[in-house]
Amino acid sequence: MKRIYIILPVLLVFLTVMSGCKKFLDVNRDPNNPTQVTEKLMVPAILGTFGFEVAGGYPVRLSSSWTKHTAYAAVGPHEGNYYLTANDVDNFWRYSSYTDVMITCKQLIKQAEENGNAKYAAIGKIILAWNMSYITDAFGDAPFSDAFKASEGIVKAKYDTQEDIYKQIQSLLDQAIADAASTSGSTPGAEDFVYGGKMTKWIHLANTLKARFYMRLSNAPGYNAATQADLALGALNAGAISADEAPTLLYYARANADNPWYQYAIDGKWSTSLKPSIFYINMLENMNDPRLPFQVAKVATGANAGKYVGVTNDPTPAALVNYSSIGPFYSAQDANLNLLVYAEVPFLRAEAEFLKANKTVTAAVTAAYEDGIRGSMALYGVNGDAYIAEHKLSAVSATAYNQIMTQKYIANYLQFEAYNDYRRTGYPVLPINDEVYPGEELDTEPVIDIIPLRLPYPSSERSYNAENIPSGIPVNVANAMQIPVWWDK
Repeated sequence: MKRIYIILPVLLVFLTVMSGCKKFLDVNRDPNNPTQVTEKLMVPAILGTFGFEVAGGYPVRLSSSWTKHTAYAAVGPHEGNYYLTANDVDNFWRYSSYTDVMITCKQLIKQAEENGNAKYAAIGKIILAWNMSYITDAFGDAPFSDAFKASEGIVKAKYDTQEDIYKQIQSLLDQAIADAASTSGSTPGAEDFVYGGKMTKWIHLANTLKARFYMRLSNAPGYNAATQADLALGALNAGAISADEAPTLLYYARANADNPWYQYAIDGKWSTSLKPSIFYINMLENMNDPRLPFQVAKVATGANAGKYVGVTNDPTPAALVNYSSIGPFYSAQDANLNLLVYAEVPFLRAEAEFLKANKTVTAAVTAAYEDGIRGSMALYGVNGDAYIAEHKLSAVSATAYNQIMTQKYIANYLQFEAYNDYRRTGYPVLPINDEVYPGEELDTEPVIDIIPLRLPYPSSERSYNAENIPSGIPVNVANAMQIPVWWDK
């Protein structure tokens, strides 16, 4: 009998402990790998990855050397000589965009809508649309409506045309504007690294992106430039970003939290060979442009100390320290990353007014052009009045268009948008990357004799979804890069 009395209390203790374990310490749930993540946790992951990997990552590093903001001063062939492989672009497509940023945006949108948190869904829709614009502007046709459906058994997503993608992008932005204005559900806070939950600012950003994307199609087949311009003006008039609403991401002067340009071009995590180009420095010096000291650093030591000295896409004749680096305004360890600069707003308006007036310079065009220069100068705390007086807008149509887009190109230093504008308008007029250092000869010729018009489709698509890649884009990378995307035809 004694044994029974001993066993029963032990059994009761065991059952109590097991009940507590089930409630508090369920060993089948890994706290480090949660199966459900709140909207509040998804937002910073999306914004951080989009900023570091996309807006401040591979696509802009690549495009900056093609638009001559920078050059890659190293032994070629390399991306500055227009040399790419299908593997080079795979991370941008496969990991950074589709399986990191955009799939998380889709999850955020779905969960936020189910939970009645429309404002979180708005952020997801804006970043999804924005990231998809990087993909389609770089590659052309791409999976979108059929993407993100692996759980439904769709592992070989069909490609949408670029025209259809842009329609979906505009629809997402319209939905986001409505969602951001919702008065129900939770409101984002500090986890919103861009605007701290100020949803009016997200609405203004969405309107600005809508205007940008309307202008993207100004020369697209079957589209009318004046009509696109009018749509862009409508989006801007609905409420674009102000100067203090320009979206940026904050970085810190410590490891693993520092600015992407610092990591890539200054401290040598990858290389220190990416520097401002000879072409760009010469352009700004010839224009007596006061933005030069902010965009480009003077050489600190050596024979060229105190000078602005650019590089080409060949190895430098002297050590790299004898050449200028990207200015600390952009490349300091704790420098903010500009996701979009305010000056784009008045420059969009200037071009839209110009196209709406059948490429005629009107008072509205001139006012917006000058506002764009002032907005760009104000970013650095510089008064632009003297510069504007020196660079008055011409009354000659072609000259004026070149001036508008050249000033926008300078304002969009280290922005992917400069590459899109160049392909779309042909301005500013840029030579191919075949410059030489004074007294030197060209070591490595560009792989093709034009500035690339697109990125080749990545190796992962060629391996796993080749049947859906548009047949008109060849496997040969050099040939593929010479075929314009749809809106550039």
